[in-house]
Amino acid sequence: MSAQTGGYPPKVIWLFWLQGWDNAPQVVHACRRSWESSNSGWVVNCLDLRSLPHFLPADIVEDILVTQKEPEALSDQIRLELLHRYGGVWADGTAMCAEPLDDWLAPLMPNGFFAFARPGPDRMVSTWFLAAEKGSYIAEQWRNASWTYWAGRAARHDYFWVHQLFASVYEADPVFRDLWDRTPQISAVHWFHFGPNSADLCATPPGDIDQLLVAPPAPVFKLTHKFETAPDEASLFAHLCRHACSMPPSHHPVRRRLLVGWYGSFFGHGTIGDLRSLEAVVSHLVGRGHEVFHATADPVSISGATKVDWRQFSPHDCDAVVFVCGPILLNHPETTAFFARFAAVKLTGVGVSLLPEGHQNYVNPFNVVFARQGGSDVFGDVAICAPQSRRAAPIKQAGEETVIGLALRGEQHEYGVDLCLWREANLMFTSFVDLVARYRPVRVVEIENHLLRSRRTPEAIEQQYAECDLVLTTRFHGAVTALRQNVPFIALDQIRSGAKVLPLLSGLGWDAVYGVETVDTLDIMSTGLNLLQDRSLSQLVASRCQHVHEGNRTLAHLDQWLEELDCH
Repeated sequence: MSAQTGGYPPKVIWLFWLQGWDNAPQVVHACRRSWESSNSGWVVNCLDLRSLPHFLPADIVEDILVTQKEPEALSDQIRLELLHRYGGVWADGTAMCAEPLDDWLAPLMPNGFFAFARPGPDRMVSTWFLAAEKGSYIAEQWRNASWTYWAGRAARHDYFWVHQLFASVYEADPVFRDLWDRTPQISAVHWFHFGPNSADLCATPPGDIDQLLVAPPAPVFKLTHKFETAPDEASLFAHLCRHACSMPPSHHPVRRRLLVGWYGSFFGHGTIGDLRSLEAVVSHLVGRGHEVFHATADPVSISGATKVDWRQFSPHDCDAVVFVCGPILLNHPETTAFFARFAAVKLTGVGVSLLPEGHQNYVNPFNVVFARQGGSDVFGDVAICAPQSRRAAPIKQAGEETVIGLALRGEQHEYGVDLCLWREANLMFTSFVDLVARYRPVRVVEIENHLLRSRRTPEAIEQQYAECDLVLTTRFHGAVTALRQNVPFIALDQIRSGAKVLPLLSGLGWDAVYGVETVDTLDIMSTGLNLLQDRSLSQLVASRCQHVHEGNRTLAHLDQWLEELDCH
């Protein structure tokens, strides 16, 4: 199965100048103006060391800065972390926007990632312009490799370390290789690509320079600020800077004050899937420049956002309320109180499930809803897009025990006692485990997704998934969390005719998803044994990429709603 997904990045541009923007040279300010002027609807985040902690967790920033890296090595690691966490576009301080991103970038990102190719015979990609979906597999694996590279290292071994890392992951990971091979290739080398002390930049502009700027040979120019002798005012360098600085300003999104609620807003509620959905939405909104508050009962920290108690938070202090994930039920006392408190504020649901109209527990309190289930349109779940921890994947040795995770939902009375076949689902899974245990050492990991009942940190819960060879689950977010960790899974919808697992996972590229009344123990055994024997992850990652794309689509619709929102 192809791993193509049709990805596109969030409309966020990342610029970084280590020494602070007040100290940036003229060409860097000109390049910044080119991005701000050419890309209506995009947010341009201009970062330096002082502003970095607003966007990255304190421990991440500390670990990046713990060694005295060269400035370009520091920038390399920062760009990978930002693209992993937020997605969007990274542009070096001396990269100039020649064409609006909306005019050319989307067709080049069928797999959720783009970089200009082959800047030199020894490098597969350039790094002065990168684009990635939030949750991009390529960006994530490259970022993970960078953390492995810097573990215990005091200095880079080569100026092009990050380029070599890309090549190493490409060689080692067949799925990464397939995704990059299917990405359209545009050479990084073109007439407007200049290195340090470029004679062409110091020379007089060509006679057709104005025509070249109207119809540029490349959508991004690569300039430099490094000259032994500064170019004069008659140079091509000066002409390009004047051209960028003369561009008229464009429209950028309105900054909103937003409160994000979720089931974890109420003590004793919330699952790992709810939390990852919260993190995906809040980090996205922070990247888009909004002032974000999240209503969370437990001590949860999200970079750039403020944790609040929703019972004390005034509805007058926000422009809109976003409620993330989970079923929306008429007779749920906590959510009912939450929605009542903010009834006078514009309210949207993101990645939520609505019951069918006419159901005794149906309610839709939202002005607009981007529901994964039950709405007029179907939107992707967003938990898959949440940032990953920096945990290294466990290295399994040949001959070790087989690890099987059981992430079971148990009784679901809300669907009716006669419709919930949870015992039958559990029996099929345990029968399969017993079969495998006859022929090889097996360790069963019982995984509890509920944050309070698990008595584990969220990272420890995901670590349980990561160490498995196979996950057996009756939870939708059990399947999603396995996907996040690239672990094969079998998902059973234990509600007769399907409730959440089957509708939400079917059609997204992974075959091992069943309704409990449509399979028997032999089917589960056959599927499970095949998954344990076939270690190819191409179909699994293809499904993950499709989930990521659908999650990004949901976030893009949220952006559009917020942009059009009438707060008055």
